[in-house]
Amino acid sequence: MHQPEDARRQPAPRHPPDTSAGRPVAAPAAAGQVLDEVPGEMLARARVVAEHTGHALLAATVLRGPSCGLQALNNALMDTFREHQDVAAFELLFELNVRPFAAVASRFLRMTNSRASVDDVLQEAFLAIFRYPTKFQPEKPNAFRNWSHSIIRNTVFRHNHADGREGIPADMLADVLEDTRTPQPARASEDAESEARCKRVYALLLMLYWHAYEHELSDRDRTALELVEVQGVGYREATLVLGTRLENFKMIVCRARKKIYQSMVRVLGTRLP
Repeated sequence: MHQPEDARRQPAPRHPPDTSAGRPVAAPAAAGQVLDEVPGEMLARARVVAEHTGHALLAATVLRGPSCGLQALNNALMDTFREHQDVAAFELLFELNVRPFAAVASRFLRMTNSRASVDDVLQEAFLAIFRYPTKFQPEKPNAFRNWSHSIIRNTVFRHNHADGREGIPADMLADVLEDTRTPQPARASEDAESEARCKRVYALLLMLYWHAYEHELSDRDRTALELVEVQGVGYREATLVLGTRLENFKMIVCRARKKIYQSMVRVLGTRLP
């Protein structure tokens, strides 16, 4: 039995979106396509940040509801982090953009035939955003997208340069941030960059630890951790302060550390073992 001609002309079903570094990557929006609405849970968290910081731009943005647009919310969150160093604002930026950033990084890596991994590029890009918020200029509607994409391009360029490969084409580097690494000697430059990167990672982890310590733990949990991790008090002596048995105190400390660890995992996107 022959199929009708119209049925034979139906287009083939589209393939599912590509994935990168084990994460699903959303298909890129077509030119002129309206941005998807911001998820309600993310908008609610942004509203809490606006109330906590009193940031006028973020408050005005969240008042528009889910239709405010992803880029407008990104701009407002980044400006909030720039002015207030609010970790919750950075957490939201990370969660809203980690998948779009992965797609952008994958495209640049393919175009330049780079051997760098998407995860490495994302880590360095987010660290740069965290480390240099004062370089962000929020005046333009798509300021955060343009700024963050140039950071990603610059990160890929530096990886290619370190590999001795040809860099990114000149037309892709129009707005790339300046590379401030010491140019020579080569080994000293690499060591200095590695040390600076470690310091940035350490600073980020400390901020995430502090945020989880302040917002995820009870007063008893905080006291227990302060006794053993800050004051260096032994477990048996610390039980006298909290008035609990040794076994219970060990459980309190273990659970408090686990809460902090899980909070940091959520922000950094690291898988639990």
